[in-house]
Amino acid sequence: MNSSLNSRTLFQAALLQSLVLGHYEGSVEVKELKRQGDFGIGTFDSLDGELIMCRGRVYQVNGRGEVKEADDRWKVPFADVFFFETDRTLPMKDISSLDELREKADGFIKNWGPNYFYGIRVHGTFEKVYARSEKAQKKPYARLDEVMKKDQVEFQFEHTKGTLIGLYCPSFMGGLNMPGYHFHYLSDDRKEGGHVFDVCMKEGKAEFCLLSDFKLKLPRSSGFGKIDFN
Repeated sequence: MNSSLNSRTLFQAALLQSLVLGHYEGSVEVKELKRQGDFGIGTFDSLDGELIMCRGRVYQVNGRGEVKEADDRWKVPFADVFFFETDRTLPMKDISSLDELREKADGFIKNWGPNYFYGIRVHGTFEKVYARSEKAQKKPYARLDEVMKKDQVEFQFEHTKGTLIGLYCPSFMGGLNMPGYHFHYLSDDRKEGGHVFDVCMKEGKAEFCLLSDFKLKLPRSSGFGKIDFN
């Protein structure tokens, strides 16, 4: 349940930049993520698939494309979660691409300004969803770009109904996260999901949540402490 302390707060476990550099050791348990939010995205220990938090439940999309609910004891090396509070709802119809969806989201974000975080929940019927996940890695870990060249697994879902779980980060987050939009997908039947490349949406609705506070938890490990970010 949401608390006043966590309201409007984006909780981030570790840095996206540490993940990019190959730090895949989990530092935060799923049960802690659930105390910090009910909606969000991330990945799992050893880069074992995509993490999706939707309505308080956490799911893994593994490198075989299988979706299963995560155990509370599983650890994550990176995640962004928060309690979703709907500020505005917009109808969506005949969205031809993820770029078009971003343009519509931009229209809402301009109302309050691009220097806040925004949660975006888009539920509807999709003609197509292009997504990916990745296979679990073994030590010594390679950088993320090298992993994606050999162990990225892509999916194309057609005539599917589900939810896009999205986060917008402002430009000043360049040293901590990825500025702009980041979307994952989870089907209503919990059989399809992953990190989203593109979509073609028939109809649905988008909900937006403004987040004005930011809480960062860094891993307490020598591995993270010695990463060269320069």
